[in-house]
Amino acid sequence: MTSERNRSDKPNWFKMTKDKHQKNKFDPQKAFLKLKTWWPLSKVSGRIFLIYLFIVLFGGFLLCIPGVVVNNDLNGYDFRWDYLTGIFTASSAFSDTGINIIDPSHDYTFWGQLILLILIEMGGIGVLTLKIILFIAINKKISLNDTVVAQSERGNDVKSSTIELIKDGFIFLTFVQLTAAGVLFFLFFFSEPANESLNQIIGANGVHSNPNLNVVSPYHNFMKSIWFAIFHSTSAINNAGYDLLSTNSLQPYNIEGHQAYAIQIVFLLEWVIGGLGYPTFHDIKRKLKARRVGQKVRFSLFTKLNFWVYSTLFVVGPLLVFASEYSNQANSLIFNYYTYQTDPLTQMPINVIVTQAKPGYAVAMDIIFNTTACRNAGFSTVPINDFNASSKTILSSLMFIGSAPSSTAGGIRTTTFAIIVLSTWAVIRNKTYTSAFKKVIPAETVRRSFSVFFISVLILTIVIILIYFDSNAYLTPGVENGVAGELVQNQGDASIIQILTLITSAYGTVGMNPFTQHQMYNFGVLTKLLIILCMFLGQLGISNTLLAFIKPSRKTNFKYLEEDVTIG
Repeated sequence: MTSERNRSDKPNWFKMTKDKHQKNKFDPQKAFLKLKTWWPLSKVSGRIFLIYLFIVLFGGFLLCIPGVVVNNDLNGYDFRWDYLTGIFTASSAFSDTGINIIDPSHDYTFWGQLILLILIEMGGIGVLTLKIILFIAINKKISLNDTVVAQSERGNDVKSSTIELIKDGFIFLTFVQLTAAGVLFFLFFFSEPANESLNQIIGANGVHSNPNLNVVSPYHNFMKSIWFAIFHSTSAINNAGYDLLSTNSLQPYNIEGHQAYAIQIVFLLEWVIGGLGYPTFHDIKRKLKARRVGQKVRFSLFTKLNFWVYSTLFVVGPLLVFASEYSNQANSLIFNYYTYQTDPLTQMPINVIVTQAKPGYAVAMDIIFNTTACRNAGFSTVPINDFNASSKTILSSLMFIGSAPSSTAGGIRTTTFAIIVLSTWAVIRNKTYTSAFKKVIPAETVRRSFSVFFISVLILTIVIILIYFDSNAYLTPGVENGVAGELVQNQGDASIIQILTLITSAYGTVGMNPFTQHQMYNFGVLTKLLIILCMFLGQLGISNTLLAFIKPSRKTNFKYLEEDVTIG
């Protein structure tokens, strides 16, 4: 009996020793699972986030290399190996924004402009979309994982139609882009831009002169016209707002005697088409295809809501801006030409005096072009600061809304805005659900729409406050010290509207910048990083950004008791 007990005890002791040895042994599988648990990014949106981040960081490195960026006498700044400026520019190009510290028309060589073009195309079409298109071109099988990621970047809610949707959108946008480039070649070749503005600057000696627009002209230059056509068509269809013409966007083609309205209309059509979104192109194709065979196919709710919001804002936006400027027509810089002086601290116009009225057709085109451009494009034919504070608030609201999801534009997106309006209207009518076009919108979608809106407003508010703290010395023109007679830094008390315009422009990936290059260069590092963050969020979208850091939660079989709370 004793021997049996000893025999039984020995294996137990040996087993405990063995278990202790196995416990201390490194297990790669368990280590990987533990790392996977601690990894902060989700599988799909996290992958998109990392790809976008890598492209911005690597693009920023390329855009600060000597020979790609050049130092010229126009601005006096040396951007070579200025990595922060490189990241800023790469983020602006990849997010299709167009807000700049550097001037692409003068500060980049051809290779730098080519890198910008590639970043714009990648950001507008989508990195994963380009991968899908490449696989289709070489007839390679597309994995389910790639399909899911591309669906999150540019697709829709139906996985089975994602590849077809992406292909339809890419083919249509490429066709529009090439057609517009062909038209723009002739327009650039035969249209002469103005070299000077009609608004006059008053020098220190009191002499009036027309400010130089620093134009790089493609007029009667065959190779330059080809390059300008390709670059600007790509920039316009992707709603990027980048140009190679001057330091003043498209203003040289909007000076009396040099008004090239054909160029402006081509740009306008391109950014409107680019802002409609891939699902809309797919729906239109389905509709046309069904009509050929005598069938009826209805537009999706996405397309209907998108058209409804886009069309409404396309009409209401210019009317509101016109009313705002017309209310003070005598002093409006949109309705009139003017003279001004330049502030030595910020290089902004000061002491502005209205001289004579503009022609009515010029005022109408200026308002229509620039108001519709603020939806997503960023091109301008007049300085953004020519609009009064009320108009800039309206423009900021339009930039905040943006254009369609799965498009080349940013903002909270048209469908998000539509769902918020419809849900609010449903509450007013005491309805328990949100509906549109005889369809009920899921409660989860409504909840996410309000979350996107609230988070966006919160982020922009915090960013505006932090920028004011960080860079208030360069926000507004300086004031003269009455005792010492010296120019001192102002505290930027009148510039909140300008910061609002800048930040909504960054978040909406628009590119309308109310600050001068001198101000942008002298802004603090925190300010520049915050602008980069807003551009990045505008490109990726709040939904994708949130999903990048959210993993599937564990389901619970219980919930807490309800208790009502009085609101409003």
